[in-house]
Amino acid sequence: MFFTNYDPLTTELVEEKVQAAGRAAGESCGCLAGLKFTARLEGEYAPAKLEYDIKDEKELVVTENDATYTAPYAAISQGPITLLTHLIPGSSRGWHLIIDRRTWAVTAFETWFGITVPVGADLFGTKGPDYYRDIPREIQREYYFGWLDKGDNEKPEKLHTNTNRIEGRGLHWDFDNGYEMLTFFPSVTCCTLTELGKAQGGITVTNPADYIRIDDENYIYARWEVEFSGKMWIELLNFFDFTAAGVDFGFEEDNSLTYRLHRAELELTGDAAHLEQITAFGDKERPMSAMRKAKGWRYAYRPMDIDVPMPRKEALAHAAEKRMLFGEGRNIMASGNNLAENYDLVGKKFKIWADNEKYAQAPWSGEKGTPWEYWFVDENTLKWRYGGRRWHEERYKCFEPDKELYFFAHLMTGDPDYSMVAHVIDLKNGLATTIKTGIGNWQSEWEAGANVHFGTVEYGDLKAPFARRHHFTDELLGHSFAWAYSETMSSIHVYSSPESYSWTIFGSDNSGGATWSSPCFYIKLRPDVYLFQWVEEKCNGSQGLVVMNRKIQHDGGFFYGVSHNGLSLNLTGAFMRELGYFDIKKYFDRVPGIK
Repeated sequence: MFFTNYDPLTTELVEEKVQAAGRAAGESCGCLAGLKFTARLEGEYAPAKLEYDIKDEKELVVTENDATYTAPYAAISQGPITLLTHLIPGSSRGWHLIIDRRTWAVTAFETWFGITVPVGADLFGTKGPDYYRDIPREIQREYYFGWLDKGDNEKPEKLHTNTNRIEGRGLHWDFDNGYEMLTFFPSVTCCTLTELGKAQGGITVTNPADYIRIDDENYIYARWEVEFSGKMWIELLNFFDFTAAGVDFGFEEDNSLTYRLHRAELELTGDAAHLEQITAFGDKERPMSAMRKAKGWRYAYRPMDIDVPMPRKEALAHAAEKRMLFGEGRNIMASGNNLAENYDLVGKKFKIWADNEKYAQAPWSGEKGTPWEYWFVDENTLKWRYGGRRWHEERYKCFEPDKELYFFAHLMTGDPDYSMVAHVIDLKNGLATTIKTGIGNWQSEWEAGANVHFGTVEYGDLKAPFARRHHFTDELLGHSFAWAYSETMSSIHVYSSPESYSWTIFGSDNSGGATWSSPCFYIKLRPDVYLFQWVEEKCNGSQGLVVMNRKIQHDGGFFYGVSHNGLSLNLTGAFMRELGYFDIKKYFDRVPGIK
């Protein structure tokens, strides 16, 4: 999903396919047959009239304001909770009602296709969009709480509500059609998911989501594949039985339309702490409601419409025009909690040997790569050369994230990719890890692309081990940490797959808010000390590179990338708080497609 370029389609094609869809596929229950009711819905955009006459197991008559339609429908139940789903003939609109047949309280999702979004606006709000683009395939929604008036019943004492009661939860899903995934709920606005059981799965993606409480046993979870396929998923969750039933509706990668009912078995993988006040239940108003603008509005992060992709030539021109080093210029991840700068290397000279020219292989192969040579002139300046070529002078910053473990970075004068290089050197154990990052990666001409080299450091009488090296690891898999960069910037990390993770920015009430995900990798340096690297691919294209130390609950490092504002190499760092753990490693210790 993450690397698929979805066709936006045309309004005409979307209308044609949706109007031909009929009723949702799958086993439909007849538990609503013969029922007549008026949906008394609340909310600014609720219809003045929504009346139903459910004729039999397959057909209903709905009156929406002044228009009456006969339409096919489908329904699926979990105990007394029923999801009724149907489309409005002659349109791409639909209604999806979640009904509690004990109280007749209802949540009604109204859906339609197509949105127009701005392109080129500045994330900080200082620049307006350059133009707008249409995405006809993307499904939109508005939802309403209310009750069903059958003529012989009264409004129930309690209606459904928004909720934060499942915030922090992690679930494994095993669907009846063979689809398998992990979901994580670090936010009350978004969810993250990792698809399993197929070769192209395993990368964590983020969807806007709605979380609604019916009662302690039953919840509604809806996700919307904004920035991806544009599909919707509405799920009934039962936490007594750990089962789900729902509907998925929208366009697939091949532009075919799916409209089907499904069921899934759930497994709880863990619960991470969430940090609102203990008496805050998320039921007072919709998340981020202060930003509501129009019917159907929801949080949706569209990073490639903010950081518009650039051809390589343009990216290099921006890098050549302006460089911002170590705090110069605007930095969204600016931190007041960086690791302390360290000057222990001043005056020292040493060599760093990678085991080979590409990714680390067996270190006992005997192959030595080309050496990096360093001379740390003073607290701000170093000299370096590579492979015995001429010396270059650069500004640098250095941290000591663990005793006698040093982490430093600098730009590379004269490099055609405007690269930076960062090294971790261990002057206790003789090991080194080098990450060289430049403009351009395997899927982009302008986003950061990194190469990793494991090796050793040659310094004085220090004896490097013959076989042992720093190495990739999955020891952080499943963990969730909160990171406080400053009093105004903090986030939640969920390390949700061996190759990806998500971050969530806190809302004003300390709930989880805006979320995004990206590929990453993890390197073990020492017990409880890790190098963590990610590139915000299909986003702003920047690389984050930090060393985290769980013993001191702190990380620090560098943010590198190019934008329309120039090339930047900035500092970042944060204080850690452990939030919990998801038991998910077993899902990645198997061959894709085999459970």
